Amino acid sequence: MPHFRLLLTILPMAMLAACSPAAPDADTPAREAAAAQVDPGMDTFPANLQAAGVEPFWGVKVEGGALAYTTPETMDAPRRLQATRSIDADGLHLSGEERGQPFRLDVRHEPCSDGMSDTAYPFSVSWLLEGKTAKGCAFDPASPPPPQ
Repeated sequence: MPHFRLLLTILPMAMLAACSPAAPDADTPAREAAAAQVDPGMDTFPANLQAAGVEPFWGVKVEGGALAYTTPETMDAPRRLQATRSIDADGLHLSGEERGQPFRLDVRHEPCSDGMSDTAYPFSVSWLLEGKTAKGCAFDPASPPPPQ
């Protein structure tokens, strides 16, 4: 009988302890911080880029989501576009719409040559505007490629 009384005393306490929230693991903050991190790939592309292509000549200056598109005829009055930045396995994408027409600048981490100089650029780009796609190269203006 004394064992039964002891069991009746311990059993409710054990059940109450089982209902309590578990103490956090020592590595819980590290796991939560890792889960809250932004896609690490976003850090591999600079916020600012200078993209350009030839035949026809064109340029896109990227500052975050703001794009300034120029051609030789519009150097003094760039066309301003607002884009949404996204990233996936194919690279960085800056896309949007202007007057019902989609535009998109796709940036990839791969060596690129403009075909006119010996300059080696770190990014290749594809520029879609008004239904036409042009290819080119890009670099981070904060660390331009060295002149050849």
